[in-house]
Amino acid sequence: MKKTTLVLSLTVLTLGFSGCGAYRTESGITPPSSKNKNIKPSIMVTELLLENKNCKTLENIDTSIKKLTLFHPDPTKEQANYVLAEKGKKIGANVIRNVKYESGVGLTTWGYIDAKGDASKCDLN
Repeated sequence: MKKTTLVLSLTVLTLGFSGCGAYRTESGITPPSSKNKNIKPSIMVTELLLENKNCKTLENIDTSIKKLTLFHPDPTKEQANYVLAEKGKKIGANVIRNVKYESGVGLTTWGYIDAKGDASKCDLN
């Protein structure tokens, strides 16, 4: 009986930590693992305004990436940039500019990163 309880407990713990992924977003776009050091957004994402690039803001966009347990790594700027880029591409942007980040621990998460920026069309030539 003790062996069965131990096996069942370990199974529940393993499933709890493996889950569907380590992070959740409100957008439905799954960020790559924070262990992937080569996360490249599909369009340019920058904290700069790019005032000299003749930019037109299409929409202000944002994302919030939350880790699911205390044991997962904190979400990164690279993951936030990836999600912002994917959202921007969907509305026809070629740049996400003026990006601002905020991170911490929330009431409903063990850690988060929020990012917001201007999804824009810019002359990059």
